[in-house]
Amino acid sequence: MDVTTIKKALEPDQTVFDFTKEASEDLQLWVRTNGTIEIKQSGTQLIEEGIVSNDVVILMKGTVAVNTTDHNGDSQRLAILSQGTIVGEMSWLERRPAVAEIVTETESKVLFLSIEQLDKMRSDEPKLAAEWQQLIARKLASQIINQNAWIHRYEGSGAEIEPLRKVLVMFAELNDIDLDQIATMGSLRRVPAGGILLKQEEEVASIFLILAGEAEILINVDGSTKKVGTSRRGELLGELTLLTSEAQGASATVKSTNGMELLELDKVKLKEALSDKPEFADRFFRSLNCMLSQRSRDQLLARQLAARSRTAEAEDDEDALDLTQLGNINRAGQRFHALCQKFQNGGVARL
Repeated sequence: MDVTTIKKALEPDQTVFDFTKEASEDLQLWVRTNGTIEIKQSGTQLIEEGIVSNDVVILMKGTVAVNTTDHNGDSQRLAILSQGTIVGEMSWLERRPAVAEIVTETESKVLFLSIEQLDKMRSDEPKLAAEWQQLIARKLASQIINQNAWIHRYEGSGAEIEPLRKVLVMFAELNDIDLDQIATMGSLRRVPAGGILLKQEEEVASIFLILAGEAEILINVDGSTKKVGTSRRGELLGELTLLTSEAQGASATVKSTNGMELLELDKVKLKEALSDKPEFADRFFRSLNCMLSQRSRDQLLARQLAARSRTAEAEDDEDALDLTQLGNINRAGQRFHALCQKFQNGGVARL
């Protein structure tokens, strides 16, 4: 598929995210105070595919193109984004090479936020940090909904994110107190092999954490069902409806592959807890953001896109997991195992 065809397929259905309209006045003031604003001419590269970005960028005025490289080395245009968009957040969240090049299409006013400032916000301004993480989650949700609409056009079996990176990402950020809070509002649910958990466009009253099993993510396109991804143990399902106010129901159908056990969380109770406890909200949305970022990246890699990012990681000896990362994975695994034990052994299953 050529660049022009992709662009025409995307533009009519773009879900718009605008930081300048959704962020509070306090957060916008913090961003302007701690960021650097620059005017960039058309054709300026803001983020390079395959390089770990040192900044998250907010487009204050203008338009940018999002391009990625396929397995043949050809550039593919994924989207045209306008005022208020945020880019570079995936590289910041995962500390991994960017999956796409971001280039200005017009003269643009851009604000650069260093990763050091963003990380410092978490300790200095917990309420603003929670709001920032929630806005990033909304942006990624919008991105995934758009990506789901066209990713099926690509065929291929590129490498998915390795299990150590993909599984348990939700639990690397959450602490034991967070998990106790989640456990108190959860109940066990089982779905048989081939069973449907969520149906596209139908109301979603709960979100679900996969304790065991795997799900296929399917969307209906012009009367035809297309598979756009999979979700495994340790991932959330139905979370996009928690983030997108315009959503009228599930953005995709979720089907159990060989049977699943899930922790069902009532959205109303979860929203109340997130509203009451900024520190919990910051950790929850950051962990959710890491999961969404990896999901978006995985979709591209599975379709043999983001080739420069894949190559950069394959060539970088420092990409091997260090002792700190291994320690985080071990703790995350222990927390997840404890949660599974609590519900799978002692919970009351809903069939």
